[in-house]
Amino acid sequence: MAKTTIQVEEKTRDMLKGMGTMGDTYDSLIEKLVEFYEEARKSENFVAAQHKIAKNGKFVGLD
Repeated sequence: MAKTTIQVEEKTRDMLKGMGTMGDTYDSLIEKLVEFYEEARKSENFVAAQHKIAKNGKFVGLD
């Protein structure tokens, strides 16, 4: 796969370094962050949908 260059502030680079473990590359760290973000966003959407359903009363109780 082709490599690209992105510019980040030194502070951002240092934060990424602090997150990494032995053998991690910046690419692997960024990939992990993107995956984490996508999963968190799905979870937030799910929770928001649950709140909307509860607010509108469109659910069937389990009682």
